[in-house]
Amino acid sequence: MIQTFEVEAVSRNRTGLMMGICGSKPFTWSVWIADVVDDIEGDRYRYFVAGQTGPVAVVVALTDEGKIIRTDPAAGDDLLVSLPNC
Repeated sequence: MIQTFEVEAVSRNRTGLMMGICGSKPFTWSVWIADVVDDIEGDRYRYFVAGQTGPVAVVVALTDEGKIIRTDPAAGDDLLVSLPNC
């Protein structure tokens, strides 16, 4: 079974670019975005954000700038952008 973590906040640089994610359950943790991409693509860990109707998966998306993470587009807007700072 793949362990799943709830993303409660994100770390951003001075320009607002998301650099990592963090949470507090089952312990305080933080992960750089590149490692999150590797975790998701390698099926090592899964991440989610608590949405209004339940958990929303964090997925890897490909953009012109490269791979990013965001919440599942099928669930609507990206919930990661509204999370507080780590």
